[in-house]
Amino acid sequence: MQLTPSPELAGLVKHYLIIESQAVTGRNHRFFPDGHPGLVFSYADSIFQPTTNTQNGSPLDSFVYGQLDRYHNLRSGKNIGMLIVVLHPWGLHAISGIPGIETTNYLITLSDVFGYEGVQLQEQVVSEVTTISRINRIEHFLLKRWKNINHESVSIQTGIQLIHSTQGMVPIQALTRQLNMTERSLERRFDKFVGLSPKQYSRIARLQNCLKIHRSNHAMSLTELAYTAGYYDQAHFIREFTNLVGITPSQYNANTQRLAVNVMLLTTPPVL
Repeated sequence: MQLTPSPELAGLVKHYLIIESQAVTGRNHRFFPDGHPGLVFSYADSIFQPTTNTQNGSPLDSFVYGQLDRYHNLRSGKNIGMLIVVLHPWGLHAISGIPGIETTNYLITLSDVFGYEGVQLQEQVVSEVTTISRINRIEHFLLKRWKNINHESVSIQTGIQLIHSTQGMVPIQALTRQLNMTERSLERRFDKFVGLSPKQYSRIARLQNCLKIHRSNHAMSLTELAYTAGYYDQAHFIREFTNLVGITPSQYNANTQRLAVNVMLLTTPPVL
């Protein structure tokens, strides 16, 4: 279930995502890039990030995740109850002040990002019993943390809008001309505010547009889907998809057990 943020936070939060599920045993999930960082509050069983040494790593009851440029594996308990704050691409930097590049591909405890305020927020959110009361707690926290928008972040927001308006196919030279800056300046600002390079972000935007097309037309062949989404050919599409999602488009199509657009159940344990 998706819920919209209050108008005051519309420039920071894309939406809230509520995921609840029950099973007879713990499950493995694939978490892959969608171009957004976020905050996750687990009010049921803990979430784990498996490692090569153990199936269950350290528990992550609530955590912050930065931008992703590759897939990650997660393991849940039998009972899933999560409230996910899906931020706009620049959102994590806006509330933490941490350069985006320093949080890319990391799942970080709230206390490591926000200190004692993060500990308090986790306790408050988990102790609430309704979704609305949890969101109210989160929004109060976000409104206090949100930094003022400056010229640099506005330019990046404009660049991201342009990337999405072209489904991830805008040339970098066109971005620099539109934003009136050098390619190096563009890279530095994306590193700071987003955590991905413009090319990396464009790849992810193209993938998400591809998945959107797929959801609206399941009958489309892989070749048709590849060309419609702007890939050079089917081989390029399969390679890009596999690198970002960790499975082929055909395997993804066969797996209908998804908790969210970029979170899916793995029917077999992941190879670490």
